[in-house]
Amino acid sequence: EVADAGGQEQARKRNLNRDEIAKLFAAMKTAKGFSLENDLCIKLLLALAVRKNELIGASWKEFDLDAGVWHLPAVRTKTEAAISIPLSNTVIDWFKELKRLSCGSEWVLPARKMQNNVHVSESTLGVAIAKVQHGLEPFTIHDMRRTAKTLLASLGVQPHISERCLNHKIKGVEGIYDGYDYFEERKAGLKVLSDLLVQLESGAIDKVIPIKRKVTL
Repeated sequence: EVADAGGQEQARKRNLNRDEIAKLFAAMKTAKGFSLENDLCIKLLLALAVRKNELIGASWKEFDLDAGVWHLPAVRTKTEAAISIPLSNTVIDWFKELKRLSCGSEWVLPARKMQNNVHVSESTLGVAIAKVQHGLEPFTIHDMRRTAKTLLASLGVQPHISERCLNHKIKGVEGIYDGYDYFEERKAGLKVLSDLLVQLESGAIDKVIPIKRKVTL
């Protein structure tokens, strides 16, 4: 019975605000044993709003960094819907750094302590972030995705575009008839999001100017 398992699971509502993100970024830079790969992964989860498993299981054959696109196949998405994710110049630079660190592996995030060719485990990021003394209220890796959605809204990105950024299936009649993938709109929205993250990483939180214009193109 549900009661035997501790009751009905409640949907999480935790997301990090801008001040918390700035503090987290600062803490990651000084955390002992927190690798550059982990640092880049946290920023990419926030910048792209992808699921953790979609990032840690990514292979370089999915990417066209010259064109600035990540072609995420349907078999690796929760919704079983393929999506082409636009990458801003900032995000491309982060992926290029990961490619350098991957030392020729087919995986974006190859396991470091195993002989066979595999990517990092599902628990890697959670274990890593637990070592960071950030002083914030508890959060999980999955909360990065909710945080990205909230930041997109704060930057003026319209809900139907941010839902596409998260590769959510649009419900109801709109989902049936609207087959447009909003690539250019998602590109614009994800760019302002990555620009914001760069500002927060620099510690310039008081200088961040909210973008009130709706990202519609």
